[in-house]
Amino acid sequence: METLRIGLGLVILYIMPVVITFWLVIHSLSSTWRKTKPHYAYGVAGLCILAVVGFVYAFQTTLLGDDLGFNMLLFIVGLLIYLASWVLWRPVKKHLDFKTFAGVPEVKNEQISLITKGPFAMVRHPRYLMVGIGVIGWCMMSNYLGAYVIGFASLLGLVAIVRLEERDLIERFGEQYRAYQKEVPQLIPTLAGTRRFLAEIL
Repeated sequence: METLRIGLGLVILYIMPVVITFWLVIHSLSSTWRKTKPHYAYGVAGLCILAVVGFVYAFQTTLLGDDLGFNMLLFIVGLLIYLASWVLWRPVKKHLDFKTFAGVPEVKNEQISLITKGPFAMVRHPRYLMVGIGVIGWCMMSNYLGAYVIGFASLLGLVAIVRLEERDLIERFGEQYRAYQKEVPQLIPTLAGTRRFLAEIL
């Protein structure tokens, strides 16, 4: 079990900084990328990711931090929380193709339709909600101090990414997106919205 928990902690240490770095690079400079060729955006993102991975590799033992011990109840609750994040995965994947997951529309300024159905009728950013929930569960299963620190930093990073993405969406969809903002919460679903979503997928 200890090996599994270390592995879970290392996944958080490597994967989440990579995810956050990629989307921060894409969204923070999106207006610049649209004036250049896509390989510039992905090249810069790739270099930043390599730097982050190198840093994590060099200090992974320090970053993983103290072992807070195995707790079966905590592990089971974390597993259930992580599995709950997968309830969102299939509906989100159904509405987003690979190009959208890779940020191609943001980089190339491709014309796409605003998605407001399925999980997007519950919250405006269901994929980030899914990731956030999954991170919480993953950290609880690992129960290493460093996993919690990186996990918390990742949640803050996701909030920053959402704000940058919303800026882009307003620029691209204008009043249509502003109306959508008024109707659907950003990340925290309402009880009624959650019930509609669950009724749709169950």
